[in-house]
Amino acid sequence: MRKLLFLLVVATALWSGYWFVGSNAVRQGVEDGFANAAAQGLVAEKSGLTVAGFPNRWDVTIDGLRLADPATGIGWQAPFAQVFAMTWKPWHVIAALPPEQVVTLPDQAVTVTSSDLKASLRAKPSTDLTLAEARVAGTSLALASDLGWTLALGDFTLGLRAEPALGPAGYELGFDLAPLTPDPAFVTAVKAVTIPDLPASDLPATVESLWGSIYLTFSAPLDRHVGKAKPYLTRIEINQLNLAWGQLAATANGLIEADGNGYAAGNVTVTVTNWDRLPAILVAAGLIKPDVAPTVARGMGALAAQSPDLKVLSLTLVLKDGRMSFGPFPLGPAPLMVPPSG
Repeated sequence: MRKLLFLLVVATALWSGYWFVGSNAVRQGVEDGFANAAAQGLVAEKSGLTVAGFPNRWDVTIDGLRLADPATGIGWQAPFAQVFAMTWKPWHVIAALPPEQVVTLPDQAVTVTSSDLKASLRAKPSTDLTLAEARVAGTSLALASDLGWTLALGDFTLGLRAEPALGPAGYELGFDLAPLTPDPAFVTAVKAVTIPDLPASDLPATVESLWGSIYLTFSAPLDRHVGKAKPYLTRIEINQLNLAWGQLAATANGLIEADGNGYAAGNVTVTVTNWDRLPAILVAAGLIKPDVAPTVARGMGALAAQSPDLKVLSLTLVLKDGRMSFGPFPLGPAPLMVPPSG
């Protein structure tokens, strides 16, 4: 009995020591991270830092967060952020984010309000801490810009997980972002567009379905060396992409890779059902001018007439030799996937 009690006391002491050593390491790591960011010319401020959760978790709470890059004008402010990790698997962390945050962009500030917004990050238990899965989910999310636009999501998920079949730097991006409520002003603008021989827009206020699966391959794995390796995308395969917005439905699939000169090259086929709702959206989005819309609509109708169902339009986004086109419509230069230094 005495031996059992002695072993219990020793085990408790060792575990307590492990927690306190880990707690100090976590605290110092956060402090060093803020100091390094400030030394690089970034804004990295906080009003408080606590580490709790003894004996089975490390619960980190950072209060009064303000992060920003003066060079790009991008920043983030939040009253707090919490990160939790079990002591027996510190490579898996869960973050709880506040119900209101502010994201600053070069030309605007976006207030983010949410409910039950959580993020998780799981690395492979190795010295490189290679990403195994990252996930963001919530029961609601709303964006409101000081420029006047809004966007809202219902119960949503967004995840990135390692896909071994794609190699050591391959990942699958999966998402379910509906119900999605676009800016009401945009929906109103779509309904205000009139195009000869096309019906008036009957799109509802909410996008009922938006989900998909996209395979991504990077130039290097996403691990603790990303700051030095600076991974960039070399391959994008759209496995599934599905949208349903009232009578309008769309799907897409295809493959894009970097060509020998680093430009995006490949084909993506987009199939739109009830395509006659699409031209008004393009006008309201500013992608085509109102006076061009009738010509675009007639072109779409002619292309749809080549399919068995006149309501279905299938177009292919072609990226080749540094240029891109969508069906018969030229779009201009293709994006550069490989950085010039790469």
